[in-house]
Amino acid sequence: MTTAGIDHLMNRGWPAVHSTELDGWLIRRTAGITLRANSVLPAGAPYDLGKALDYVETLYQAQGITPSFQISPAAQPADLDDQLAARGYQSKNPTLVQSAAIAAVLANLSAPDAAVNISTVPDEAWMAAWWQTDGHGGAAEQATARQILVGGSALYADLRIDGRIAAIGRLALVDGGAFEVDATGWSGLYCIAVDPAYRRRGLAQAVIHGLLHEATNRGFDQVFLSVLADNAPALALYERLGFSTVSRYHYRTLVGPTNG
Repeated sequence: MTTAGIDHLMNRGWPAVHSTELDGWLIRRTAGITLRANSVLPAGAPYDLGKALDYVETLYQAQGITPSFQISPAAQPADLDDQLAARGYQSKNPTLVQSAAIAAVLANLSAPDAAVNISTVPDEAWMAAWWQTDGHGGAAEQATARQILVGGSALYADLRIDGRIAAIGRLALVDGGAFEVDATGWSGLYCIAVDPAYRRRGLAQAVIHGLLHEATNRGFDQVFLSVLADNAPALALYERLGFSTVSRYHYRTLVGPTNG
């Protein structure tokens, strides 16, 4: 899988509600909810970079969204990161993309003691648990975030203790499309969260096991995830499970006035 293919998979796993194509760039917009869904995926090199940047900044700012770009090794043009830095964009959230064969991960996981419930849609309880852990904003923002989640096929897991959701997770079922190289089914882990009252009990691993086990029943054999480069505990866990780094990215976000 090329780095461009990985970018494609991750875009499908966390799709923006609205997007516009501009000469090889995908301008994603979702009312400012999550940086990925409100940033440009620069998959191709525009003919006129300056005009393209002006367009992006005007469009985002008209909708109250901070102009941002997701920069991976596949970003185009090749010097886009430097061009954005010179224009006043700040680097943030350096992130690693990791992948593994699902069978290898399952071999490193014990079957969970508690039942993991799997669904194809996030119900109100799942949304409330996720929003309490990772959400930012009120009911309107949560409703917009739900549009991102259900924008593509996915599995939703929850593990309950005494009737209370203790851990959740989401597995996007994205396949590989035109970028597929060596697998017939790609999936992506997102939204792994554990209630603070239930941490250090292996519940995140139980949720991952439940999601990946169900994925194999549906013909998926590869999984990817993203993790902040400075999240040492998560990186240690994923290494134990058999994940390895296959790409990386960071964001460039505009600070200060524009140049155009």
